Amino acid sequence: MDNNISFSKIVATPTLTSWSQAYNAGKLFAVLSLEKTQELTPEIESLNMQGRNLLERLEQEFFAIEDKNLESIKKAISITFENAVDGVAISFAAGAFVSNILYLFGLGNAKVFIKRGGSLGLALDSENVTSKNVVSSSGFLKEADLIVLATDAFSQVIANDDLDSSLNDIEPTQIAEALAPKIHKAENGKISAIIIKYGIPQVEEIIDEGVEENEPEKIIQEKKEKPVSFFAKYLSLFKSKLRISKLEVQPTKKPFLVAAIIIVGIIISSVFIAIREQNNAKAKAIFAETYPQASEKYDEGQSLVDLNKSLSRDAFLAAQKILQDNKDKFPAKSKEAIQTQDLLKKVDEGLILVSPIDKSGLDRSTLSITVQNGSGIEGVAGKAATILKEFGYNVTSTGNADNYNYEGATIKVKKENSNFLDLLKKDMAKDYTITSTSSDLSSDSPTNAVIIIGK
Repeated sequence: MDNNISFSKIVATPTLTSWSQAYNAGKLFAVLSLEKTQELTPEIESLNMQGRNLLERLEQEFFAIEDKNLESIKKAISITFENAVDGVAISFAAGAFVSNILYLFGLGNAKVFIKRGGSLGLALDSENVTSKNVVSSSGFLKEADLIVLATDAFSQVIANDDLDSSLNDIEPTQIAEALAPKIHKAENGKISAIIIKYGIPQVEEIIDEGVEENEPEKIIQEKKEKPVSFFAKYLSLFKSKLRISKLEVQPTKKPFLVAAIIIVGIIISSVFIAIREQNNAKAKAIFAETYPQASEKYDEGQSLVDLNKSLSRDAFLAAQKILQDNKDKFPAKSKEAIQTQDLLKKVDEGLILVSPIDKSGLDRSTLSITVQNGSGIEGVAGKAATILKEFGYNVTSTGNADNYNYEGATIKVKKENSNFLDLLKKDMAKDYTITSTSSDLSSDSPTNAVIIIGK
């Protein structure tokens, strides 16, 4: 995430009939709520799974766009929600930052507020807008703009006057803390919001004094190298003059020799200074190119920790690789080296959150699993496999069980892998009812475990 954008999320606790989430990846922000309006058939996914799938698809559609503009992003959102489930009410708002332009989108009575210069205004209202007709708007941003993406339920609980007074705080985290008590008191699982603060990007100066910002890179490089070549030329000249065999110095010429040595010393020092400055400039240029990339990947990983551990892990690993590949290019104890090490530490901490290694010491990636469909409902094995992969398990295959009369989830492991039973139960209990577990899986089984998903 760019350093000029800061944000904080507010999400209510889900209920049996409602669920919500506040999401961000890179420069895309969104809030989403789902509510059951009628009893759903058993083959329909839970609200939690529906919400996760919608946000994952939104991310895929958004980052596949090459030219991100109002129409292309609007089309991606329409595709995301084109197969809305009957009996589930959706409230959705999204904001995408492209340079200093903010693109806004909404459906299902969501709202977007902007506070600028002490005045609160409604930037987008998707009242009575369905998933087939996404509403959108856009505009240029200004320094210190505060943007609030909110689901329909948020606006029902937080009055405009209360929101306006809360936005007098400077930082999004302070605003979220002020609003959180009212949100949790409402006990409404449909409430979610993101508070975002925008600042004009600050470009770090990495060009020598006297070089215009808009000069091509080649010209900048030439201007940096000229002092080195200039001093190198004259240093070579002095060396050739001093490289005389059996040089005899007359007493009257000693002052001239001393002066020449002093001049040579000054030139050599100047060469070293010029080289050091050039290396520092190169280090700053590398930092300006790589650090924002790594920071954006880190923020992307953080935003996906609770949604998709597999994608979160990929984002953290991408950030780690960028930082590891470039950390030795910065002078020791320099500002660039310190910032790189600090971010690398945060990335390592993030990887711990999505690591396949449980706190008990068991490494999920070492357990091979076959997932079988024991319900006869198409796709249930694939969905369970996806959930297990997010935890880091090694799912090698999916298929059908010996019959379709299974209930809940049945877990079987080989005797030597019985220590994984409790961990599997804990991980799967978040999405399934565990009806049977055993450690008598045949030693002939090609995998360490078999999990059967029933009705």
